[in-house]
Amino acid sequence: MLHIPEKLNMTELVLDRRVAEGNGNRVAIFDEGGRITYSELLQQVNRCGNALRRLGIGRGDYLLIRSYNRPEYAVVFLAAMKLGAVPIPTNSLFRSHELQHIINNSGVKVAMTTSDLCEPIVALKKDCPPLQHIVLFDGGGAPPFLNLRELLEKESDVLDVAPTSKDDVAFSIYTSGTTGEPKGIEHAHRWIIATGDSISKTLMRLTPSDICYTVMEISFIYALGCNLLFPLYSGAAVAFSSGRFDPEKALKSIQKYRATIFVAVPTVFRRILALEEKALQKYDLSSLTRCFSSGEPLPVNTYTETKRRLGVEIFDSLGQTEIHIFMNSNLGSEMKPGALGKPLPGHRVTILDDEGKEAQSGEIGHLVIKADDPGLSLGYKRRPEIWNATIKDGWYYTQDLAYRDENGLYWYVSRSDDLIKSRAYLISPREVEAAAMEHPAVLEAAVVGLPDEVIGKRVKAFITLKPSFTSSDALAREITQQIGQRIAPYKVPKEIEFVQDLPKTSTGKIKRRELRKVASPNT
Repeated sequence: MLHIPEKLNMTELVLDRRVAEGNGNRVAIFDEGGRITYSELLQQVNRCGNALRRLGIGRGDYLLIRSYNRPEYAVVFLAAMKLGAVPIPTNSLFRSHELQHIINNSGVKVAMTTSDLCEPIVALKKDCPPLQHIVLFDGGGAPPFLNLRELLEKESDVLDVAPTSKDDVAFSIYTSGTTGEPKGIEHAHRWIIATGDSISKTLMRLTPSDICYTVMEISFIYALGCNLLFPLYSGAAVAFSSGRFDPEKALKSIQKYRATIFVAVPTVFRRILALEEKALQKYDLSSLTRCFSSGEPLPVNTYTETKRRLGVEIFDSLGQTEIHIFMNSNLGSEMKPGALGKPLPGHRVTILDDEGKEAQSGEIGHLVIKADDPGLSLGYKRRPEIWNATIKDGWYYTQDLAYRDENGLYWYVSRSDDLIKSRAYLISPREVEAAAMEHPAVLEAAVVGLPDEVIGKRVKAFITLKPSFTSSDALAREITQQIGQRIAPYKVPKEIEFVQDLPKTSTGKIKRRELRKVASPNT
C-alpha cells in the first residue's frame, strides 16, 4: 500500500535522507568535470538555497532553468524545491515566444541559464515584468547578470527544509506547445512517491550500484525522472554529458561512466543503429545491463536490432508530462515486443469506449487513468478550464488510443487526433510506420491521413532514409510493395514523400499535425 505522508519535501526525500542514512560518500553525479558525492551535492544545494533566498525566492515563488545537462542544473532544481519554491526546467530549444509566455504565465522571478543560452531571456526582460534576476551558471557576473559560482561562495552550507505539504507544487514543466501556447503542468511533492516507487522498483529496478545515463535534457520529464530524481530516490548515480546528441558521443559516455542504464527515446536508438557495425564495436558497452525507451512508440524492428547490437534488454514504456511513466513492458516471460504491457503498480488504468464504458478485448478505445491518482498533475497553471476538460466521470483522458488483448496486455494505437479513417476503416499511423521501417533503407517514417472526397482520408508516408540510400521513385515503389506484404491493402500509403528530416517537438515527438498542414495546406 502506497504511503504518502502529509508533510513531504521532494528534495529532502531524494537528497537529505541519503546523507542522513550514512550514504553521503556515494557518488550522486558523474559529469565531464568529475564526480559529486551525495554530501557534496547537499552542500551545494544548501548554499544555492540560501543564495536564492537572498535573491528574494521563497515558498511558492517560481524560477526558470534554461541549460544543457550539467551539475548546476540539478543543484538549482533541488535547492528551489527544498525552499518550497517551484523550479521550471525549460528545453534549450524554446524560443522567445515560448519563454515569454512561461515567464509571464508563472510569474518567474529568477532565470538561471548559461552564457550561450541567455540571449532570448535578456531580450525579453523588458516584456516580462515578474523577472527580476538573470543568473549565469558560467561567465562573469557583470550586469545584467549575476554569477552562480560567486553567489554560492558567500553562503552557508546549512539550510532547513521548508515545511511543504504533499499537495504543494514542487515543480512545473511546460509542454512544447505544438497545439497552442505551452501549458504549465504542475506537479506536487507527492509525485516522487506516487510515480517514483513503481518506476524505480518495478520498471527500472534501481539499486545503489546503478549509474543512469541519458542524452536527453532533464527539462523533459521522462529524463528528469529517470535520469535524476528516481535514481537519487533510490541511492543510485546519474551521469551527464552536455551539448547536442551525437551517437558516437553517447556511446563514448556510456563507456566512460560505466553506465548500467541507458535512458533514451526511439529516435536515439535509431540514430545509434544507423552507425556501421565497426563504429559501434569501438566502444566497450559491457557495463550496460538494460535500456529504457519512452516518448514515442518503439517499433519492433528497432527493439530487436537494438537488443542484438547493444546486447541488453530494452524496455518500452508509455508516459505523459501530466504524470510520468504509468505503463511498462517489463513483464519477464509475458513481455511481447511492441506491446505497452500493463499498468505499473499503484495506477488504475483502463480503456473506455466513446460512451465511457469499459472497452471489450481487442476494441480500440480511450486510454484513461483514475483521476484521483496521486501521481497526476495538480493541473495546468492558470488554465483550469483546459485541465478540467481532460477529466470525465472520475477518469483522466490521456488523449491516447489503445486496446487490450485477450491476455490483458495493452497495445498503443495513436494519439486520438492522429487516427486515420479511410473507407470506414480505422488505421493506426504507428502500424503503417512500423511496416515502413522494416525496409532496410528507412531510418524514420511518419504517416498522416489527408482529406479525400471519395475515401475520407488517404494515407501518406513521409520517410527519411539511412545515409547510404538515395531517394527515387523506384525505391518508393519498393517500400510501398513491402508495406503491402505486411499489412492490409487499405492501410498501404498512397503516397510516399522522402524528406531530410521529420518535424519534431523539443522532446523528439513527431509533429504529425505539421506534416498534415504541409501536405494539405488548406486543411
